[in-house]
Amino acid sequence: MRKIAALLLALLLAFAMTAGIAEQKTPVVLETWIVQTDWSDAWDEFMKPKFEEEYPWITLEAVGLGEKNMDYIIAHIAAEDTPDVWQVDNLSTFYDAVDAGLLADLNTLEVSQHIPQAYRDAFTYNGKLFGLTQGAAFSTLYLNMKILEDAGWTKVPENWDEFIQCCEDIKTKTGIAPLTLAGDKTTTCWMLLELIIGNVAGDELGLGVYEEQFMAGTFDFLKYPKIAEHLAQIAPYMLTGTGAMTEDDVTAAMTDGIVAMCVAGNWTANNICSGIETAAGDAKYVKATLAPFNEAGKGVWISVSPETAFGLSAAEASPEVVEAREIFFNWLFQPENFKIIQNARGTVPVLDTMTEDQIVLPSAIAEIVPAMNAAMFVKMGFNIWTNEFMDAACTTLKDVYGGNKDAAAAIQEIDQYLKTYNRAAQ
Repeated sequence: MRKIAALLLALLLAFAMTAGIAEQKTPVVLETWIVQTDWSDAWDEFMKPKFEEEYPWITLEAVGLGEKNMDYIIAHIAAEDTPDVWQVDNLSTFYDAVDAGLLADLNTLEVSQHIPQAYRDAFTYNGKLFGLTQGAAFSTLYLNMKILEDAGWTKVPENWDEFIQCCEDIKTKTGIAPLTLAGDKTTTCWMLLELIIGNVAGDELGLGVYEEQFMAGTFDFLKYPKIAEHLAQIAPYMLTGTGAMTEDDVTAAMTDGIVAMCVAGNWTANNICSGIETAAGDAKYVKATLAPFNEAGKGVWISVSPETAFGLSAAEASPEVVEAREIFFNWLFQPENFKIIQNARGTVPVLDTMTEDQIVLPSAIAEIVPAMNAAMFVKMGFNIWTNEFMDAACTTLKDVYGGNKDAAAAIQEIDQYLKTYNRAAQ
């Protein structure tokens, strides 16, 4: 009996020591600037509680939600108050952050080896891997086929002339606005124009040449008059207020059925497709396609990019915070955890540890992935522009979308902006 009591006592002591070790973990709060409105519910309901249950001494705090991305991070860099895990893109702001030692080199992390090399290269600056991408992004045209059918269209337009005629029929036969986009977000504000550029100049230039010329400041917008002509053709069909609309506003407009089509990234597919189904009353009316901005008989050009990536802070912090940062970052890119983001957003992941059963795509997007993979493409603007060009060009485009500026004058201004604000001139 004494032996049993001694054994029980030893076990209790061992348990107490183990518990003591666990209790010795210093509580840490991590600020995470990765959550966007399109998956904030999944963060609150699944990701945050799952992580905090596994690592109870680490509390996750989502910051910057709903704020304009660049305004938020520029202000916090200036205040030397950067979050522990960031969103990063190919912009000088983030290159400067690497140079300042604010972003860690992720090459040493095992999870980085599960991102394809091309996507690692896209977020490598001066030899440092400063971000791991969420996936592959591409431009998409979403359509409410119920509205198109009311306008006499039983199929999606297949080229530019058909697209413009479709817009005209929607406007005159239904009274509903044909098209919108998120003009308040620079990526999607520019998306319409880069699609026009790709389909007007891409075949002549060839793959990759536009980007080289753009970054050098030598791409000549005025050499291709159809760029301005096509912009002028499409501008009158924009939903009123497009220039100020956020991605959430676009989703709301599609959900309310006040617009027939929208140009948007695949990363907003879940919300937009759900909105179209609500507006039309049936999932059969939900359609997505590669934007048909091509001439009849020619292949379509799209715009693509690695999606916004996540970076890890290298700002000075206590050893406990540094450890917690790495724990969360590595945890985030484990497939069983990363799928929370992917499933909520409907994006196309590139993390090679994810299995097919973990990936959920809206059926409208799944149908066009093969065509997307086969299409010619230009890179999305944020991969090739400067902050100054981005601000000036998108302000001009907003004026065009609002009917306050002539398209030809706008393209002349944008051409001059590129000559002045380009990466070669930095």
